[in-house]
Amino acid sequence: MASAPARREPCDAALPRPWFALASIPVVYGANDEGAKAIAPGTADLLLELHDPPRPSYLALPERLVPNARRRERNDFPRIVAVGSDRLLFMATQGRRDHGYFLCDVKARTAARLPVIPLEMGLKLLLRRNIGLVADPRCPGHYMIAQLHANVMKRRHDALLCYSTATGQWAVKPLASATDHESWGADGVFAHDGLLWWVDIGYGMLVCNPFDDLPHLRFVRLPIGCEIHGPGDRPRLISTSLMDQSRCVRISQGMLRYVEIRGLSYDSAAVNVAPTVSMWTLVNPAGPHPWRFEYEAYFSDIWAHDSYVAAGLPQGKVPNLALVDPNNHGVVYFFQGSTMFSLDVRARRVLACEECLVDRLGQNLEFQYSRFVEAWDWELRGNDPASSDGTRINQLF
Repeated sequence: MASAPARREPCDAALPRPWFALASIPVVYGANDEGAKAIAPGTADLLLELHDPPRPSYLALPERLVPNARRRERNDFPRIVAVGSDRLLFMATQGRRDHGYFLCDVKARTAARLPVIPLEMGLKLLLRRNIGLVADPRCPGHYMIAQLHANVMKRRHDALLCYSTATGQWAVKPLASATDHESWGADGVFAHDGLLWWVDIGYGMLVCNPFDDLPHLRFVRLPIGCEIHGPGDRPRLISTSLMDQSRCVRISQGMLRYVEIRGLSYDSAAVNVAPTVSMWTLVNPAGPHPWRFEYEAYFSDIWAHDSYVAAGLPQGKVPNLALVDPNNHGVVYFFQGSTMFSLDVRARRVLACEECLVDRLGQNLEFQYSRFVEAWDWELRGNDPASSDGTRINQLF
């Protein structure tokens, strides 16, 4: 297969798209809660509470869709698992062993549970972060939901389990080709350039076109020096949450960006090295040198900056990664406890700082990192809540 041409940086003159820092854990309204009437049966299935970042935005759901919202066992709490331009896919426990997946149409304010997968297909939806949502280029307004399935050793993938909103049917697509790799972690999926990208944040990305009858699965490694290897079956001896706190892949200005905080305890090569934050851009995924280095900043310089001090943020404490500004790859968002702040990394300048609880219902700080917040650039399409002076008004939709 010929190497794909390197992509050019999109023009900075393009108008920025509105976007929101969407918390992955929805707010759930009980029957007696304020706002419950707005999502009563026959009215709507959901609300969106939208705010300008770094203040978080939330999906609000009724208790009839999420009856076990306050459970906090592993993989047993409601959460958004994939986002599209005007669709959200969330998972919620419906019974002891019944995990339902619901596709939200955010403009129509409806949520429909995905149909049951026929038993003869031999596959089921796994409770892992490896399910993606991508717009169907053949059927405007429709989407494909796809989950990647690996062999028993998780060292090679062999099939896609797919659901099309255009046909309302499930299908299993065998992969025409796939790369052997280390035992694969499920660290998220996103759509980009009409493809789906599965992330193992310690290793790399798997990418394919889910609309092909026989998809070819390709592997893109992380930048040189960023992979974490270990002998045997993924014994990286690192919690997934620690890697998610310090690494992420996000889309900004139409290109994939890899961000990493270095100098932490998991990085054996960085013992006694001052912590830094760095970014790379994916410029040629099929080429021998797919990544371009963008910048690096020492946290000691960030902590010493007047803007950081004025924001009242703690000195000497490395924050958790949150997301990258989709309109400006030079701006990265971080969590510092219950606060989220935006940083112009090159200038070391804090731009904004707001109280931010991803888990607003339980107020649990363990969810304050990149796994549980998305930069969602849904266009409001005529519903833009802006006042006459251009200031966005925070309200429910």
